[in-house]
Amino acid sequence: MKIEFVGKLALIRSDRAHELGLPIAVIKGARQKLVFLEAAPDERTIRNWKSLNYKKLEGYDDGRRQVRINEQYRIVFTLSEDHPPVLTVIEIGDTH
Repeated sequence: MKIEFVGKLALIRSDRAHELGLPIAVIKGARQKLVFLEAAPDERTIRNWKSLNYKKLEGYDDGRRQVRINEQYRIVFTLSEDHPPVLTVIEIGDTH
């Protein structure tokens, strides 16, 4: 699956990830989750990997979804209807 990022979030994959203001453990965890997401061929695969804690978010017209990095932090994204789908990361942060 192709992954795109909104704004400066692409820094998560670079040596400048600290500029996002996230803890080091969250940066490492997000990178690991992005590897899983990139390897997934479709949404069904993401949903079936229980370790990702995949969830569709209610109340958003753009079809936002999330996977858990840890107890506090999440990767929030949308999926396109294309084949193969494009995953667009909207936010990496504390959703509480």
